[in-house]
Amino acid sequence: MEKIIHIEFEYSDSARKDIFPVSLYCHPACNLVVWKAESDPGKHLDEVKKYVARLMDRLADLLHDYQKFAPLVALIVMKVESSSWLQVMGDQDWHRGRFALQGVKSYDGKTVEEAKNRWLGAMATSEYKPRRITTEDFSNVLIKAVEVAKPPKGIEPQLFIRYADILKASVEAGGANSVAYQWQNELAKDLNDLLGTSVLEVSAIG
Repeated sequence: MEKIIHIEFEYSDSARKDIFPVSLYCHPACNLVVWKAESDPGKHLDEVKKYVARLMDRLADLLHDYQKFAPLVALIVMKVESSSWLQVMGDQDWHRGRFALQGVKSYDGKTVEEAKNRWLGAMATSEYKPRRITTEDFSNVLIKAVEVAKPPKGIEPQLFIRYADILKASVEAGGANSVAYQWQNELAKDLNDLLGTSVLEVSAIG
């Protein structure tokens, strides 16, 4: 696992009292900034969003100077239940995707360590067991797809249905390769019926 650079921020008397950054974690997966939200921003919500976005932008610029180009993530640890903070988490258009934002409901027993591990911990892996797709598997899927398929735009529905029926019958009979030949035969038969004479020979089209 890659080494994580951990930086703690000292609290300043001049900092905001409702929300302030407490730590930064730099990792190849992401650069993670932990914030503490002590109260509901209420009517100051827009002001708080500008404050968070401005500081996150400054951190991103500083990290780039040190060649830390991983995505930027903000974890906001919420001490109190707040509809305003939930609104901020649910609609993140306000920062135009410059960073990801996630809330940690500490008032509900959630811990910042759990959230940090999801971002900075080792990736979960599972054994990959490839499965060979057999002709029978493909045929079953194709038949189900044909049954619910709809005609593409501009295609005559009746013509599409007839082609789908031929395809389904060919696959069920194990002769998918003969679809084109059967379709041509159908067209030739229709033309001969329309003209009232055998203009096209089916055997000449195969």
